[in-house]
Formats: sequence, structure tokens, C-alpha cells
Amino acid sequence: MTCLKNPSSRSNWSFAALMTAVLFSLALVFILSLRFGATPVTFHEIIDQFQSQSGTIYELRLPRVLCAMLVGIAASVAGAILQTVLRNPLASPDVIGATAGGGLVTVVIILLAPLTPAIWLPFYSMAGSAAASLIIFLLAYRRQGTSMIRLALVGIAVSSALQAIIKMLIVKYAMSSSQALVWLKGSLYARSLQHVEMLWPWTAAGLLAAMLLVRYLNVLKLDESVLVSLGTRVRMVRTVLLIVALALSASSASISGNLSFVGLIIPHLSHKLVGENFIRSLPFTAALGALLVMLGDMIGRILIPPMEIPVGIITSLIGAPYFVYLIFKQGQKK
Repeated sequence: MTCLKNPSSRSNWSFAALMTAVLFSLALVFILSLRFGATPVTFHEIIDQFQSQSGTIYELRLPRVLCAMLVGIAASVAGAILQTVLRNPLASPDVIGATAGGGLVTVVIILLAPLTPAIWLPFYSMAGSAAASLIIFLLAYRRQGTSMIRLALVGIAVSSALQAIIKMLIVKYAMSSSQALVWLKGSLYARSLQHVEMLWPWTAAGLLAAMLLVRYLNVLKLDESVLVSLGTRVRMVRTVLLIVALALSASSASISGNLSFVGLIIPHLSHKLVGENFIRSLPFTAALGALLVMLGDMIGRILIPPMEIPVGIITSLIGAPYFVYLIFKQGQKK
């Protein structure tokens, strides 16, 4: 009797193998990130500090690694949602103003109110992200509905204007702008367990909401006329998904600053490896995003010790070539 192989079964095995490989890599990088830094430590020291819940590893490195993981998850999932909702393969959190809006408020606080406790910066950043996104949505809104192309163009214009204001402030207050520059380059320096406690509920809620709406993400890939004929409430679904993407991107940017290309390249890599069905690609995107940011942060800490390279610079070096490839690929399609 001939035994026919089920293509779906092969696909399931392929996804399981890739997901296992990424999760194993994630665990490995997590452990190595705790061990290596400006001063490498032994596994015995790591265990001792975890048991005593004190020391450099427990108080500094662990929160930093956890923040990197959460930021990677939030930024990559936000990017995947935006690329689908806006129907733009080059969309990222920058398009809805989350990065620039949060960056402007953070820089203003750092430069004009330097005594503000650092733990409050994420909350101010999230408020700025929300305000910038609201401005973009209002400018793009029309009675007959919001065009996704118009939203993307308005988002790029507003984000560019906000970035210009940020640069003007940094030039004007050059003597006290070093902390602002570090934030804009994307850094997880001096992150604490308080930052983890602030970020994880947003990331968990956003990821859960995205998974609950995964069916709509798959449907939104269809043509607009098909969506209407199927009875899908396109405007409402897109609005809800955009709010989820805003919450994820604003919360991640409030902790790490400007991490270029994470929300752009990770969804593409995920689709390339496991396909475009969001039931598989969304959790894979989250795991891959966490891996990239954790790996980038670890490389930045150990490359030229005792100096640190901000993780945003590492992700830019990784993502820029792939971004050029995506532009070239989109040009070929057209």
C-alpha cells in the first residue's frame, strides 16, 4: 500500500522544527546575556545571585534581558499588524508616529526637566506616542473613510516633522543632550525590574489581543471588495488592530527608544520562514523579534568592553541591508 505524505503534515513539522530552533536559541541567548557583559561571570555566580535575589546579575542584567525580550516581542508584532492593516510591506511603528511622538516627549523631559525620575519617562513617552498617532489619524481622516495610503503618507510626514524638532532641541541644548542621544539611538542601559513591571502587562495584553484577532489579520490580506462582500466590518477591525499596534509600539519605544528596523524586517523574515498564515507567523514573529533584540543587546555589550554600543545601532546594522533588499524586491514586483 502506497503511503502518501500529507503536505499539511510536512508543513506542521517544518513549523514545529523552526519554532523549536528559535525558542532554543532564545533560551541560549538569555543565559549567555546573563553571563557576559563588561565583566563576565560564572554560572555559579548567576545561581547564587538568583537565590539571594541581589547583586549585579539579578538587579541589572536580568531586567535588561527581560526588557530586551519584551521590546522585541512588542515591536515585531506591532510591525506585523501595521504591514497588514496598512497594506504596506514597508510599514513600521514609525508610520503611526509612535516612535517620533514618544521620542519628542522623552527628549523634552530629559532636556528641560532633568530631575524627573527615569522610571516616569516611559509613561511620558507613551503619552507622546498616543498624541502623535491621534494627530496622524485625525489628519488622515475623511468622512468617506480613512485611506490606508493617506494614513501612511501623513504618518511619514508628521514623524519627519517630529524628528526634525527633536534634532533642533538636541542642537540647542547640546551641552545636556547626551542622555537624549542615547535614548534616540535605542538603548536598554540601566533598565530595572520596575521597567519590566511596567512593560510586561502592555506586551502581554497586546500579544493576546493580536492572537484573538488573528482571523481578521488573515482576512485583511484579501481584496477590499471581497472583505465587504464577506460582511467584514473593515473599518472597525482596522481601527481596533491599529490601537493594538499603537499600544505595543508605544510601550516598547518608551523603554528602548528608537529601535530601527525591528518592526520592519522581523515580520518579513517570519512570513518567509513559516508562511503568511498569522496563526503560525504571529507567535513566530514574537519569538524572532525577542531573539533579535536580545542578541543585538548582548553583542552591543560584549563587542568593545567596557564601552557599550546601543542596541538600536546593532539592529540598524542588521536591518539596513535587508531593508534595501526589500525596496529592491518591491521595485521588481512593480
